[in-house]
Amino acid sequence: MRKARCTGRFYQFSKNLRLWAHILISSILSSTMLSAAAGVANPTPPSPAQKTANASYGGSLGQSLLKNMLGADSLRPQTPGTGVTTPNGTQPPNPSMGQQPSRATAVQLAQARTFPDVQGHWAQTFIETLAQRGVILGFPDGTFRPDEPVTRAQFAAMIRKAFPRAAKRAGTQFVDVPANYWGIEAIQTAYRTGFLEGYPNSIFLPEQNIPRVQVLVSLVTGLELSPPDQVATVLSSSFQDAAQIPEFARPKVAAATLNQLVVNYPNVALLNPNQNASRADVAAFIYQALVKEGTLPPINPGDMASRYIFGYQPPIAQQPTSPPPTDLAALRQQYRLPEAPVSEITRRLFGGGTSISTPTGFGAQWRDAFVGFGYQERTRFSDIDDGAVTAGFGLGDARKLVAAEVAVTSYSTIRQGFGENGGVSFKVHRTFTNDTGGDLAVAVGVENAIDWGNTDAGKSVYGVVTKVLPLTKDPTDPLSSLTVSLGLGGGRFRSEEKINNREGGTNVFGSVALKVAEPVNLIAEWTGQDLNLGASIYPIPGVPLVITPAAADVTGNAGDGTRFILGVGYGIRF
Repeated sequence: MRKARCTGRFYQFSKNLRLWAHILISSILSSTMLSAAAGVANPTPPSPAQKTANASYGGSLGQSLLKNMLGADSLRPQTPGTGVTTPNGTQPPNPSMGQQPSRATAVQLAQARTFPDVQGHWAQTFIETLAQRGVILGFPDGTFRPDEPVTRAQFAAMIRKAFPRAAKRAGTQFVDVPANYWGIEAIQTAYRTGFLEGYPNSIFLPEQNIPRVQVLVSLVTGLELSPPDQVATVLSSSFQDAAQIPEFARPKVAAATLNQLVVNYPNVALLNPNQNASRADVAAFIYQALVKEGTLPPINPGDMASRYIFGYQPPIAQQPTSPPPTDLAALRQQYRLPEAPVSEITRRLFGGGTSISTPTGFGAQWRDAFVGFGYQERTRFSDIDDGAVTAGFGLGDARKLVAAEVAVTSYSTIRQGFGENGGVSFKVHRTFTNDTGGDLAVAVGVENAIDWGNTDAGKSVYGVVTKVLPLTKDPTDPLSSLTVSLGLGGGRFRSEEKINNREGGTNVFGSVALKVAEPVNLIAEWTGQDLNLGASIYPIPGVPLVITPAAADVTGNAGDGTRFILGVGYGIRF
């Protein structure tokens, strides 16, 4: 520890030496450059010789920038020839030419609410929202530098801004945080409010880059979130690198996971706990902590950032009640968005959102269950109506590894009775996500792998790929997405001729669904035998009910003409 303190003092001494050397050289070159250098070192009129410890940070420019999370490096003059420009396209002041940014210009650039280097960045929403609240700031050149690391002192300053709270305990003196250190107030505040701790022997290491796991532990501790009973189970089932989480941090990280504080880019299943937290990482963690606290709304499901929040559930807007509450706490509670209904299940049921009767690459997974009912006004070559009933559930996680869906169906339920004819079907599926919102899902399955009675086509083995193609940035816009499925299968997917001749073989099937409005998809589907046209309707916001009216065999390619069919499905999440 003594060696670390000596090294830190030597590093600080060398920084001071370089700064004074720069001023000395400037004084030799010209008196004008000496004045400019003195203006940067102390942009406000000099204080009396007798100063308090807090007054020795530097001038007001240092207080407005450094105390607001920029860190000492952000005040160093830009080196000539870096090519850095300010947001308005002008070259930043060049210290080698005796130019220095004015106090007003530097502060305005640092306090910008949008930054040129975060446009299109995965954490743009996290960063810009916190910047608007003054929790985080940019650098004097107008940039944010989202991929740069964050020191423990800088993180303490962010905590101070994000969570203004009363002290829970008295402050303490850290041996490596001198009284004139720029971040001493932020460090003491973060310590007194319970967000940050020091190392043994009263060491804080303010200039140490903070690891991601320490950020999560700090937020969970400060928010006083309780860890779950099954810490090991939560972590091992959530992150592929759970074994890398330090033992002391495991309960806190499990609590952060269940409370949706964890944001992992680019792979949501990789925590990278011991990796240095970037400025984007810290912005994301703090944003999610403020969501948990009820201070900020959840990220919009159409936002790129939502894909990297572990356990994210898209919000559902609620209509305000009348009369509106006047108390701020009640108002925040009213507009807190509830957990979303099951979205993937509604893609799978009878009328499963993007198909009418053919399977897609999506399916149910762990904690998902569903029931459904299918009806047709008449069966082929008859005037008798009929229907089927199905129920099923899912296992596993389709976005982490694979998920399995199990469904039990009763066929000819209206004509011959419930359970007289039926089968058990299985599907294994995997979902891949990307930054554009266009999910890709693949599945293989066997319909009626176990059957009894008469199931018409018998067993049907298939494979299918489904791709969601976003057409607009906002998924709530009209004509916002197109979902295409293409599959190959035997059994009921064979042509009418092969079925009649009892021939084997495979055939192509597929579907195309256009999301014309938030609750309605228009669907065209090729079953391998005939063409079906219909619509999938999600009639009640917040209720995972899907109704799919359709016309089967509209071309008369199979059977004896077009007939009306109807599917109704309901999903449940435990």
